[in-house]
Amino acid sequence: MKKRWKVLSLLFIFLLMGCAGRQSAEEVFPVPTEAPPYRAAMEESKSDDSGTTLVSGSAQGETTERLVVKRAEMRVSVADPAEAMHTVVQLAESMQGYVVNSNQWNSTRSGQTYIYASVMVRVPAERLDEMMQKVRELAADPKTGVLSESVTGEDVTAEYVDSQARLRNLQAAEAQLVELLDQAPDLEYTLDIFRELTEIRSQIEVLEGRIKYLEESAALSALSVEFVAEASLQPLQIGPWKPAGVAKEAIQTLVRVAQDVGTALIKFVIIWVPFLLPIGLIVYFVRKGAKKRKAAREAQAVQVQTSDTPED
Repeated sequence: MKKRWKVLSLLFIFLLMGCAGRQSAEEVFPVPTEAPPYRAAMEESKSDDSGTTLVSGSAQGETTERLVVKRAEMRVSVADPAEAMHTVVQLAESMQGYVVNSNQWNSTRSGQTYIYASVMVRVPAERLDEMMQKVRELAADPKTGVLSESVTGEDVTAEYVDSQARLRNLQAAEAQLVELLDQAPDLEYTLDIFRELTEIRSQIEVLEGRIKYLEESAALSALSVEFVAEASLQPLQIGPWKPAGVAKEAIQTLVRVAQDVGTALIKFVIIWVPFLLPIGLIVYFVRKGAKKRKAAREAQAVQVQTSDTPED
């Protein structure tokens, strides 16, 4: 039991060290919500491989890699959206980027069907402006072809620095537990340390994955582009009213309707009359015979009634 308490005490001390490391990291590298204007004492340089900004303070003599995740969205009218989408894919691949997703669909407007396309790519952050300029050049009209455009940036430096500090503390705790594991005197002691090592290793892998994601997101900026067919944006054109043309169309419609009615009547007479005429004659003679029989029965009834009446 004493050995187990020693292990738990050591883990508690490591957790306190992790909290202290996190607080000290935030104090050493304060990251405001909005990036402040840097003066002459602050030097900025551009990282060649990740496209992130390195900010160094002369007073502290320390350097922090400022990670900014950039995202851009554009909506552009082009003559052929499908071809423009393929062009953007080729441009991204030529810049050592890649395609996240692409879509192409048809839409009907005012009786006309138009093609629309959208594509999302990731390119190196330092070439995002170049990529956006290439997309602008695809517009059908250089002045009005870019319908909308926006660029946003998210500063993830605070999360990045905090994750690194927590990772260092967890790795230090893991090293200490490995040393204790080598010195374990019995099986129970070994199992307790192994369980703690497994938990710490899981946390380390999560932090390493998050740090890698932040680094890759800052190194490769996302660009989403929607291409719209230029023809779909053109206003509807209403031609001049021509009464003579309207009257001509009305007469032609009347003639076609008369022809259709005449055709239907001719077909009815030829096809249906030979079948309906015998049926009509049969029905006529049956009804006529029924009326005669009814009249005879009525006359007979009147005659019987007359014969039964006594004479005065």
